[in-house]
Amino acid sequence: MFYYDKQVRYSVNSLIAAIDKACCNVIIVLASNLEDVYMKAHEIRSRGEICVVAFSLLTTMLTNEAFLSNLVKLINDLRSRGCITVVGGPHATGDPLGSLKSLGFDYVFIGEGEDSFTEFILELQHGGDVKRVKSLAYIEGDKFVFTGWRRRVNLDDYDPFPYWRGIFQPVEITRGCPYGCFYCQVSYMHGFEYRHRSVEKIAYYVETFLRRHGRDMRFITPNGMSYGLKTSSQIPRADLLEYLLSSIRAICDKYGGKLFYGTFPSEVRPEHVTDETMRVLSKYVTNKRIIIGAQSGSERLLRFLRRGHSVDDVKNAVEVALKYNFTPDVDLILGLPGEEREDIFDTLKLAKWVVDRGGRIHVHYFMPLPGTPLSNTTPTPIPIEVMKHIARIIGSHKGYGKWLHQEEIAWKIVKLREAGVIRPKCGLQGQQGEK
Repeated sequence: MFYYDKQVRYSVNSLIAAIDKACCNVIIVLASNLEDVYMKAHEIRSRGEICVVAFSLLTTMLTNEAFLSNLVKLINDLRSRGCITVVGGPHATGDPLGSLKSLGFDYVFIGEGEDSFTEFILELQHGGDVKRVKSLAYIEGDKFVFTGWRRRVNLDDYDPFPYWRGIFQPVEITRGCPYGCFYCQVSYMHGFEYRHRSVEKIAYYVETFLRRHGRDMRFITPNGMSYGLKTSSQIPRADLLEYLLSSIRAICDKYGGKLFYGTFPSEVRPEHVTDETMRVLSKYVTNKRIIIGAQSGSERLLRFLRRGHSVDDVKNAVEVALKYNFTPDVDLILGLPGEEREDIFDTLKLAKWVVDRGGRIHVHYFMPLPGTPLSNTTPTPIPIEVMKHIARIIGSHKGYGKWLHQEEIAWKIVKLREAGVIRPKCGLQGQQGEK
């Protein structure tokens, strides 16, 4: 049974697809809330069947006090009834020890789950030893046990969603990121190399989506302009990007679909916004906005965060996007740890420049997420005068973002860490990208 929350359904859908293809005689049950989990698990156990209850968690979900309290109670109750409780996703990968000891799960899946979770289910089915499964963590006695890393998955080996169940979502085309930005979980969960789904496979899922589900075709990737790259590079592969987008566009035209790329739910790196890549986008995509990941207007902070680009790269990206009649939405993060007055005003200066040029800003507040190098840091409060400037920009419809809500969440994460609910120092961080 999967806890099927809308915040994590994309991850869960890929696991459903993997289990469907790899395992026979496994009934998958979806529960939309914690009460639903309790009722369905009780029903399964009353029939004498093996019940595995699986969660994918984001750290932000735990900042809801009622959810956290009810989750811990539920896991304890499920275990007392003989259910096997497992958890994966960004939070569990970044904080396996806290997931086991504070939340009470039996097992944690660290990193990607398509291989490890299906192997776990097969071991249970055939009476094997689940502790042989790689990328698994558990408590034995008082000892934290990690079974070791496994090879990262080949995206072509797995379906991005279980379309045969009538479940559809944006197609994941790339996983992993070579940059390892200190605030971001992607590299530390999925590795420091890009892995791409092949154009042929992407085309297959695009056609399946358009033929059976909807018309707006969107994609999941850490960097929309990275297709074809393996490691960090200042020069994108515009030729491979065109091969990808032209193939998708032909299918969209066949079914009356729309192609959205370089926009929600993904973004692009500023140094990859070039005449060559924007010329390709202008030929094939429907959207007229692109999201550019700038994150800061401070050169010092960009270096500290290991972003791998400069403020001038951001400005150039904005100019090039406008040149090809795209409106740039520029991501900026406030409250970064160690952010000094000069840094925040450099970011504000960049924000004003973007808006004056005709773009928009997308404002975020830093959150110390487990599994990142900044997981044990504390956010920097935003000066009132800066908050007023940002509020005016948003009020003029030249900016947007849930930054104030994220600020509340960030400090709740700090409190969870101080209370020992989150225990990110486990010894696994920093190794995940090496495999």
